[in-house]
Amino acid sequence: MRPVGLALAVVDRVAELQPIGASDLARHIALPKATVHRLLLALESYGWLERDAGPRPRWSLTVKPIGIGGRAIERKSGLRMAALSVMDSLRHETGETVHLGLLHGDKMLLIERIDGIKSVGIFLPVGTSWDLTWSSSGRAILANLSADEQREFLRTPRYRRRSETDVIPVGELMAELALVRERGFAISVGIAGANSSSIGAAIFDRHGAPFAGLSLSGAVDRLREPELMALAPLLVEAARRISMGMALQV
Repeated sequence: MRPVGLALAVVDRVAELQPIGASDLARHIALPKATVHRLLLALESYGWLERDAGPRPRWSLTVKPIGIGGRAIERKSGLRMAALSVMDSLRHETGETVHLGLLHGDKMLLIERIDGIKSVGIFLPVGTSWDLTWSSSGRAILANLSADEQREFLRTPRYRRRSETDVIPVGELMAELALVRERGFAISVGIAGANSSSIGAAIFDRHGAPFAGLSLSGAVDRLREPELMALAPLLVEAARRISMGMALQV
């Protein structure tokens, strides 16, 4: 199985660093360049990767993973089907960019984005993942997990966005999560390094467990706490409607 594992590692790192040359990729994954080159050619032949036409080609993912990932998401939850029309209505009503994220282990995975007409301050490609504490929708999910699940999550130190030196004190995070659970939404004002703000709410499956998150995002110079609080009723209602759609699925 080792060749399969190496090929998957190459796909993961190309997705993170694309476009990237074979030499740089070999350094990032600590493999001989000849091995990396063979893996790149094999993945190209199966339609997973493509290269540009330059004298020193750089490699990127094809669209094949999108189709496979989309089928996996729908088979698992039907989430996008339940959410798309609600997201579109929310975008038209607010003018803001709408993000839909799926809980994936201890991270959020962005599976859909509908762009608004207003400035956002940050662009997140579909497929981006991040720690639950790094976004409003992630903290909304975390706030609605069971006490045992929260304790398990917090056994690993959590850091503030874009920093692995600034550990969030557990007491501070738990107090915020209690407020988020009471309100029904979380807000992030001026995400570090992104000049962006957001408000997020959890989406629940038919068993009442939080498994996804819906958020509105915009540039921090437009969306401070009062503006985010004004958007809260619209976002919470949209997340409730998606949750109701999930409850009807069998």
